[in-house]
Parts: sequence; structure tokens; C-alpha cells
Amino acid sequence: MPAASSDAALAAVNTRLDEIAAALRLMIATQHTHSEMLAKLFEIACPAEESGDLEEAMRRVAGALHEQTSVLERVEAELSGLGGEIEAGVARGLAQALGIEDHGDAPRGTERTGDREGEGGPPAADVPPAAAAGEC
Repeated sequence: MPAASSDAALAAVNTRLDEIAAALRLMIATQHTHSEMLAKLFEIACPAEESGDLEEAMRRVAGALHEQTSVLERVEAELSGLGGEIEAGVARGLAQALGIEDHGDAPRGTERTGDREGEGGPPAADVPPAAAAGEC
């Protein structure tokens, strides 16, 4: 897979992730608005001295909305770190496709190329794919 197409794919994934996070933020804001509306309805429908089925139903609805909002906030927090995981996965797949050896202990972008220990060379991220394949 050429680097340009993997960059485009990563950009597309990041764009989609941003769109999902924005949608979740809108859902949370909508639920907050609904909670406020239900609280106002509850206040109007049920005087303080009177307790009834409507009051209990409104409390259950408000509780369910609060719980759903909490779940959506946790989902948004989980999704916020997804971009980095996708990027790391794409980088690993690209390195594997190009035959760049990953020692796992080197920081990303500092892997060395070469056949013999100590031969070194530039970091793998700086080696063009044709050079990594020995075509230069």
C-alpha cells in the first residue's frame, strides 16, 4: 500500500472519528435539553404535596435519561482515544507490508534498517519504500 493512500485512509478515518464524536456531543446536549424539559413538566404536573403515578413515571424517565447520558459520555471518552489506536494499527500494517522490522522496544519512527547488527542506517520512517525494498 503506497504511503499516500495510507495517509488518505488515515485522514478519512480521523475525519469519520471526528464526525462520530461531534454527533455524540450533539446527542448529549439533546438529552440534557430533554432532561430539563422533563424536569419542568414534572414540576408543573406534580405539586409538591401530592404524590402519584405520574411523579414516579417522570422520575423513572429522568433517571433513564441521566443513565443514558452517562453512557454516551463514556462512549465519547472511549472514542476520543480511538484515532491513535487506528493510526498505530495502520503504521504496523504499513511496516509489515513494506517488510520493515519492528523490534517493539524502539520508539516509533526510530527503527533501524540493515541486515547485520550495528549496521544501522536511517530510521525506517525516513527510508523510501523503494529503498527499503533494495530497488535503489
